[in-house]
Amino acid sequence: METAQSTPVRVGGDRRRAPACFAHRGARGHLPENTLPAFSLGYDLGAHAIECDVQRSRDGQLIIIHDGTVDRTTNGTGYVCEMTLAELRGLNAGARWRVSAVIPTLEETLALVERRNGEINLEVKGDSEVESVATAEALVPVLRTLPDALRARVLVSSFDHPALHLLKRKIEWLRVGLLYGDRSWRQRDMIRPALEMGAEAIHPGVRLVSPEIVRSAHEAGLRVNVWTANRRQTIERLLDWDVDGLFTDYPERVIISSAQRALAALCSE
Repeated sequence: METAQSTPVRVGGDRRRAPACFAHRGARGHLPENTLPAFSLGYDLGAHAIECDVQRSRDGQLIIIHDGTVDRTTNGTGYVCEMTLAELRGLNAGARWRVSAVIPTLEETLALVERRNGEINLEVKGDSEVESVATAEALVPVLRTLPDALRARVLVSSFDHPALHLLKRKIEWLRVGLLYGDRSWRQRDMIRPALEMGAEAIHPGVRLVSPEIVRSAHEAGLRVNVWTANRRQTIERLLDWDVDGLFTDYPERVIISSAQRALAALCSE
């Protein structure tokens, strides 16, 4: 059976697990983002989890794509919410890479996660808060019917926190992480909203996170998963700060840096 790499034990620190590596929109540094080949490659490169974005088509189907339009990532044009599933599936999501790929459905993506025995961070997207909440509502029956073994491997996040509120209210067992990207959060408390929601983690952008935020979150019992770390210098800095997870377009960079640290710690004992 194909399996994702298990999370190694962190050596030489006071945290019991090494930082989780999230393949951001799959291994999008190597293959077309938010496609099944990119997700598979993310696991192949050692990522513990894939990260992807879920939206609804015009006919209410849950599909995996980041932008509100198909213009940047496919050979088509138009708004995602104004196209049917059939229309979206007829586009080439790998056109800019000069390869052929389709926009996957949520069902196909979850099947891949289950087959690879990996984890997934599912980000609820929408052109507006109202749209994100509606997508969250559509997610409820899907998440409720997940097999028990897969439930524990699903983490849901969103910048639109009301969407997460809805999901937590209707699915108590669901793991959620609050996304933060707006610069205004530099002067605001990111921890309290997460605690009030019963979230597992905060997901600050790399320009928002600091050692103080990581320490405060850990003291509050929250994990800190940071997006998006691609430069080796950034990855090393975040590892120094003891973050719990890193979203990256290049999973191998995080895996190699973590392994090198573990080896160095073993050699120094």
